[in-house]
Amino acid sequence: MKNKLVIASALSFGITLANPVFANNDQTLLKSFHDYGISQCDSFILENSKLESNWNFFINKHAGGIDGPSTEVTITQIFGSKGDTVKTEDTYIQTAKKCFLRQTWTLTFPGSCSENIDGNSWYVSTKMPNKDYTTYTNAGGMELHAKEISMGNFKACVQEGSKRISSSHG
Repeated sequence: MKNKLVIASALSFGITLANPVFANNDQTLLKSFHDYGISQCDSFILENSKLESNWNFFINKHAGGIDGPSTEVTITQIFGSKGDTVKTEDTYIQTAKKCFLRQTWTLTFPGSCSENIDGNSWYVSTKMPNKDYTTYTNAGGMELHAKEISMGNFKACVQEGSKRISSSHG
């Protein structure tokens, strides 16, 4: 599977980390979050945003944030290898009481969407004939937005999804 990378963030600032030499990926990841002020969500971060093999990640702290004493940090992770790359974006918000995560992903598969979306797991929930996307839903209520693109005789299916979860500090 392939992902198209488009990162635009005019309201954030960040640093880039690309396979640095550290003893432990978990320590590298947590140190980055701690440097940006998220220090009470370690187990939640490691459960949901583990660094995968052959990774690059980009981490940004959002200036201004949201109302109240909270910190918002986004990590964009690109992992895998050419022809089998995944892009995820995880936004963590640490408030006085909880940790929140909004996770999004983009996958691009060669071939049509009908060839790449399992009809046994996903059903069309919203057809949009005047738009480029179709929305699918699975039995758990998760939505997937898919768009088929063509270049010459090459077709690809771009799939996007998201979820939001929370946890107590820890």
